[in-house]
Amino acid sequence: MTVPTLQEQRAQILIQMASIDHMIRGHVSTQTYRVQRHGQIILQGPYHVLQRHQEGRNQCQRISDPELDLISSQVLAYKRYMELAERFAALTEQITWNEQSETVKKKFRRFWQPTSPKRRGS
Repeated sequence: MTVPTLQEQRAQILIQMASIDHMIRGHVSTQTYRVQRHGQIILQGPYHVLQRHQEGRNQCQRISDPELDLISSQVLAYKRYMELAERFAALTEQITWNEQSETVKKKFRRFWQPTSPKRRGS
């Protein structure tokens, strides 16, 4: 079996990205709230919330139990999309560095070559 080229890997990523038909940006969290009754604090819940940062603000919306599975799967689809986008960007950058002249590669070595961890003084 042959190893796919960087261009072939990019093409495969685009196919995977295009196969994602539904997604929702954000994060699903489970929360509880406190109610005080007759001097006792009672925890209520749990309930689920879709949270995301939009227009400079944190926005939240409660999710009903019947909606939870659908919303959660669509949030995971967005996470998968972003992972694919990051991989696509990394492959594209690798192709770009591979095509640079040796002079440019030498000057910008720390950007395209992994470095060994810095040693700490004992």
